[in-house]
Amino acid sequence: MTDPSVSVLMATHNGGRFLRPAVESVLNQTRHSLELIVVDDCSSDDTTEIVESYMRTDPDRVRLLRKTVREGPCRARNQALDLARGPLLCWLDQDDVWLPTKVAEQAQLMAERPDVGLLYSYFDAFDSDTGATIAWADSRRDFEGDVLAELFVIGCFIGSITVMFRRSALERRQIRLRERDFSLGDDYYLWLTIALDWQVARIPHVLARYRRHSGNESARMAAAQNVDAWRVELLREFLAEYPEASERLGDRRGAGLAWHALRGAHFEARARRPGRALRLAIDAFGWSPRTVLRTRLGTRAVELG
Repeated sequence: MTDPSVSVLMATHNGGRFLRPAVESVLNQTRHSLELIVVDDCSSDDTTEIVESYMRTDPDRVRLLRKTVREGPCRARNQALDLARGPLLCWLDQDDVWLPTKVAEQAQLMAERPDVGLLYSYFDAFDSDTGATIAWADSRRDFEGDVLAELFVIGCFIGSITVMFRRSALERRQIRLRERDFSLGDDYYLWLTIALDWQVARIPHVLARYRRHSGNESARMAAAQNVDAWRVELLREFLAEYPEASERLGDRRGAGLAWHALRGAHFEARARRPGRALRLAIDAFGWSPRTVLRTRLGTRAVELG
């Protein structure tokens, strides 16, 4: 295939247990004009053998880059991006799956809406052992249009396994995926950056399924650190790199920073680290006293109106 319309980026590391359903959910899409680029991040299991078996049966659409040094999924996605040829880009983790019409539905909407740089959909979370659907807070979001403020205040409500975005949305600002953290933030930072210039759309039904299991990388990272305090630093980094975002956000800039800092303070308080909790609470008050006074931490989100 010399000109795939869609490039699917997949970072893998010891993903053999769930990899076949993920790969097949891409290759069995109703839209055939796509390529799957797998960057294997130094696996020690049968991951590369599995991918190579698909390369033999579908050599035009499956490509593999095998690394000898593990550098994390953020770097692997950038390396997959370097190899991608399609004007439309998606990514899928090694343990999740797509519904068969995902690419076709999204590519059609992208063709109809040249103002849209990023498109997402609903998704289901499911238990890997039982197959049962799990309630997931961000699986049914309905924000569209200019979503910069919602992304900033609420957090990363766009599921990365559901997205399609334009290569031109990256080229406008010469964007690379963020690699500052080993396995966190590359998706959120990218969505924020695209939202500076482009409209965001959503398809209001399920097009992907998010597998929950004991080895989830995102769950492991979330358990190991204060994600909300980390998010505050990411948002401050974003504002420093793109100062025009502060003007766009207005009062919501302070509200967003304060909300995430309050959540981070709550995490530290539960971990019995009162000094850290106090510092985050003071930061939150400095960014938005109104948010601190109006928000009951852990019971409701900051009002966006």
